[in-house]
Amino acid sequence: MVNTQQHSDSNNNQSKLFMTESRSSVAVELASPWRRIAAYLINNAIYYFIIFIGLRIYNATFDFESETLGQNIVQPFELWFLSDYESTEPVSSILGLLFVSEETHDLSSIFLYIILPVAIFALWQTIQMSITGQSIGKRLMGIKVIGIYGQNPGFVGTVLLREISFQMISHIIVILVVIFVKPSELIDGRVFNFPLLAIFCLIMLFLKNINYRTLQDYLAKTIVIKAEK
Repeated sequence: MVNTQQHSDSNNNQSKLFMTESRSSVAVELASPWRRIAAYLINNAIYYFIIFIGLRIYNATFDFESETLGQNIVQPFELWFLSDYESTEPVSSILGLLFVSEETHDLSSIFLYIILPVAIFALWQTIQMSITGQSIGKRLMGIKVIGIYGQNPGFVGTVLLREISFQMISHIIVILVVIFVKPSELIDGRVFNFPLLAIFCLIMLFLKNINYRTLQDYLAKTIVIKAEK
């Protein structure tokens, strides 16, 4: 049975989490909320940058004023504020690119310029998280994900449960709310579609008494710590 205990270091006020199993024990320093937020923002910035550049290349490759192809594929759907284009086929997510019309868009170019780079980035992140518990953002911020017993959670813990399953649950909740509450009558759907669980995770991220663990951490039985140099 593993016992956990947290206390504040009087010298540097840094949180420590002690994990003890059988006769062995290890002390690790919990990652600060701000480091975790910074890592998240870095990962998303890279993701959006890849999509934005891919869309720009795709848009520059074809003459969307001609009758052969439709207009620009979309305003960069998650970077719409940086775009001056209009679209005849709005896309709300990266998955939407898989279902655009072949009559108005070049699907092979969409795959080459946008989907393939995103897939490579996602694969790299998956491999790194599975092996080291660190995404690019986490590595740059010097933090990592470990299991509550100090073990490497691997693909199941860091990716399947902590990311994929959590996102699926989050979207299912949004869909259920949309079905039963009908928020479209009350608020702009684009605003309401913001993942509801993200709000709770952000709050939990600053709760010291639960070791800064979010819903994702509880789902995957993980904690985020400061990585050793």
